Amino acid sequence: MKAQWRTLIDHVEAVPERIYENWNPHGGWDNDTQWGREFGENLVPWCVEWAWDEYHDAGFGSIVPKVDNVVVFSNWARSRGQWSEYPSIGAWTNFGNGHCELVVGFDAHTVYTKGGNSAKSGAVDNGQGNGVWSHSHPRRDAYVIGYFAPRFADGVCPPTADPADPRGGHPVGSWRWSPTASPTPPGGTSGSGTGSVSLANVIAAAKADRPAAQGSALHPADVLPVEKALAAEGLLAAGRVDGSYGSDTYAAYSAWQKAYSKLHGLGWTGEDVNGIPGRVSLQALGSKHQFTVKD
Repeated sequence: MKAQWRTLIDHVEAVPERIYENWNPHGGWDNDTQWGREFGENLVPWCVEWAWDEYHDAGFGSIVPKVDNVVVFSNWARSRGQWSEYPSIGAWTNFGNGHCELVVGFDAHTVYTKGGNSAKSGAVDNGQGNGVWSHSHPRRDAYVIGYFAPRFADGVCPPTADPADPRGGHPVGSWRWSPTASPTPPGGTSGSGTGSVSLANVIAAAKADRPAAQGSALHPADVLPVEKALAAEGLLAAGRVDGSYGSDTYAAYSAWQKAYSKLHGLGWTGEDVNGIPGRVSLQALGSKHQFTVKD
């Protein structure tokens, strides 16, 4: 049976990363979201509400406080011995500006998070969050205040970096989500396949290669493992495995996104199946075909 923390994180990673609010030219992004409506308090900043909603949707709403404020949940966690200076999977991160995101991965130096009411990395939006996005932060950045580490009812501690996690977990050096990642990966690193690809490079190649001259290949070393995996899935002809992210690779990757969405009941449409890789679909492909995904 799947551990409860794993059910949670699979659900969190299945949420497509995109804008979810509406733009009001007089007031900016409007905080009108499905998560605010689910929580029962819409049209207000919703980062903590999103964290509660994700637990609630996965069936674990009873183990976390239904609050909308970072200070409140932090104090709640401290008073119950559920506060840590170390990241663990599913923990609620207290960022110093009153923002909250859920931990989806960590290593010795970095914590990886995903959150609502957040802004896409590098976006210029006057500081306003507008959707669900993933981020990475240095673990020792002053911006990272600490973590609320919920106790799951099944008693299983998620992957944790805390050497004295009160839930009884043994610390690991790193853990990153993939559809088949184990809770205690050998050597402390998940998904250690035969190679790695850069998500940023694959996306850059997808945007540059197709409109360029025939055979152009911006990042062939990163694109080739993806194309080989698509070919192994029967989605790309072997003759098109050339390191160039052209039209055939676009079509093949779009087919992979649609197949993955259908298999997991995600309902992806539009930009989620447009042939340009996202982290979730690329990590899933790499997990099946022995390559890891880095930023």
